[in-house]
Amino acid sequence: MFYRELVLTLANGFLGPEGDPRDPLATPLHADLRGLAPTYIQVGDDETLLDECRGLAERLRVAGVEARCEVFDGQQDTFQMAAGKAPEADLAIRTLAVWARPQLGLTNVETAAVST
Repeated sequence: MFYRELVLTLANGFLGPEGDPRDPLATPLHADLRGLAPTYIQVGDDETLLDECRGLAERLRVAGVEARCEVFDGQQDTFQMAAGKAPEADLAIRTLAVWARPQLGLTNVETAAVST
């Protein structure tokens, strides 16, 4: 699991000594989001970056971008990697697929039922 301190350390390593964490190339939270494609965000409610995910979804909407942010109860960072082993991960993957199909013009493809 990521902790805020670890995320900040990794970000500082990425940015370098002269890097600006508010640079739009470093984080989409500070970028001009107008014109981006529809965006789907999944995040666990026990995720270190939960607030940032919610904030990004809101900024996308304000910029006129279709955005959906789904929060999965009791999940942490990268929980979707447990697909095939954890029902929560399987649900997340199915939910993403149901959202993505019409975005990709695949409306004639049979969709899997999503149940919680």
